[in-house]
Amino acid sequence: MCKAVVSDLDGTLLNEEHKVSPFTKETIELLLEKGIKFYIATGRGYVGAKEIMDEIGLKIPLITSNGARIVDENGREIYVNNIEQKYVDKIFSIDYKSFDKGIILNGFSGNHWYVTEDARDYFYAQKPNRKQYPEQIEQNDFEKLAFTKIFFLGEDHDELLELENEIRKAVGDGNISLLFANEGSLEVFSANCNKAKAAEVLLERDGLTLKDAVSF
Repeated sequence: MCKAVVSDLDGTLLNEEHKVSPFTKETIELLLEKGIKFYIATGRGYVGAKEIMDEIGLKIPLITSNGARIVDENGREIYVNNIEQKYVDKIFSIDYKSFDKGIILNGFSGNHWYVTEDARDYFYAQKPNRKQYPEQIEQNDFEKLAFTKIFFLGEDHDELLELENEIRKAVGDGNISLLFANEGSLEVFSANCNKAKAAEVLLERDGLTLKDAVSF
C-alpha cells in the first residue's frame, strides 16, 4: 500500500473552476485518517498554493514553483532552490519589451509574488474571479530579489518564443530551465529543481522514499 500521495493542482486536484470539490476534500481527509501523507506539488507560488490548502481546511506541506521551494505544514521554509543570481542578471539585461510591449514580467520570491507594472487588466481578463494578485514594485527593486521562478506573460506566443531564444543565448549553458506553462506564460527556474526531487526531500523527512509514494 502507498504511504504518501503527491498531487499537482491545476488540471489535477482542482476541478474546472480551479476549486477543491467536496469529494476531493473528503478523499484527502480519508487518506490522512489512514496515516497516508498528502503533499501538494505545483508551479504556483506559495500564496496560490496556500489558498488551496486553506480551501481544503487542512495543514499540508506545499511544494511550490515547480519544486524550487518547499514550505512545511506549519508555514516554515524547509527547502529552496533559487535561480543563481548571475543568470538572473543576464535575463534582466534583456530588453523583453522590445519583443512585445505587452509582455509582463513577474516572479516568485520567498512567500511573495511580484510584478513590475500595473497588469490587473491582464490578470483579471485571464481569471475574472481571481483572489490573488501580485504586488507591484519598481523594476529596480524587483531586480534585487532572489527568485524561485521568473515568468513572462504575453498574448503573442511567437513573440514569447523569440524571447525564449534570446534568454537561451544570453544564459548559454547556464543552469536554468525554460518552459511554457501555456502559450502565454514563459517560465524560468533552476534546471536542477523539479517536483519529484522536492517530493523526495519531503518523503525523506517523513522516513519514506519515492517508492512509497504515488503522484498525480
